[in-house]
Amino acid sequence: MTVSRTVYANGGRRWPRAPVTLDETAGVLEGLIEPAVSASDRRDLSEDLNPTAAEANERAAAERKAAEEQAFADKLAKRPPPNPVERAEIEKARRRTKARTPRIAINIEDRGTAGRALYPDHCDEEGHRYRLADTFGTRSLEFVRAMLNGLGNATADHSLDYDFSPGRSNQVAMNAALAVISGVQPKDEIEAMLAAHMAVTNIALLELVARTRGSIANHKYEGGDGIKRLDGLGNLTNKFMRTYIKQVEGLTRKRRKGEQNIRVKHVHVYAGGEAIVGNVSHRGGRGTAKNEQRAYERAQEKPTTRAISDSPAVRGADQKREALPVTSDKKGPLSIARRRKR
Repeated sequence: MTVSRTVYANGGRRWPRAPVTLDETAGVLEGLIEPAVSASDRRDLSEDLNPTAAEANERAAAERKAAEEQAFADKLAKRPPPNPVERAEIEKARRRTKARTPRIAINIEDRGTAGRALYPDHCDEEGHRYRLADTFGTRSLEFVRAMLNGLGNATADHSLDYDFSPGRSNQVAMNAALAVISGVQPKDEIEAMLAAHMAVTNIALLELVARTRGSIANHKYEGGDGIKRLDGLGNLTNKFMRTYIKQVEGLTRKRRKGEQNIRVKHVHVYAGGEAIVGNVSHRGGRGTAKNEQRAYERAQEKPTTRAISDSPAVRGADQKREALPVTSDKKGPLSIARRRKR
């Protein structure tokens, strides 16, 4: 490509000059650019004027990227095989993983004004709806749609916007939340909502942990603003951790229905103690005696012989006590007990 230029001489007459090439034009323009323009801007301007230079740069960048990918592939190819211990653990993990129930998963596609489309990998739409209803522990398709819509909005990617506008669909996070709900195996809608809350709480918690670490590593927090930012992220992270624990405890209490089970694994019986081994049930109430007998039932029982005990007898309340000897200066015969001591 050539460009013709005209030079004005004295008197204003125009004298045509010979056509020049585009490279020469780029050199002339480079001389006319102000010195304040950076070298990168000059290079971009020259690339715009010279398409061959832009293509060469793109070709060089593509070649560098291909070389990096090939180097990474060669690095992966040089890895050694697993040792016998690792191979044995891999086989165990493979058997356990294959024995697990496969979790439900869906595909998400943003259709613009038409909204978000959710569809399975197979063509059995009715079977997929049954699996979704079973995952959420319900028969209501309206509840399933509402939960899927909420999970889609909660797991959307908002990294490019910081307002309440709809984010981009994140299929990985959505299927991870569905896997959590399927693993909880909710029995009704309340348990399904608790499981969904735990899933999205975990997503927010991991994001807060990452931002907290970024604040510590990449920001100077010696000043007031940095300290406030770090303190706010740390408090939010702590609150989400406690919220997750309370959600798990709430699900456990609901399934336990308020009952408390106490399991005793070790019983120690020392000398002089008594213990009962087996199932023991105690019922309260006034008038209840041992072996579920009332007071009037015990009166009708026949008296039984008492067991003879080796322990000394215990004095009664009305039993007369023996008089003890009193010391005095009066002379007289000694008692039999005092005679035996002599």
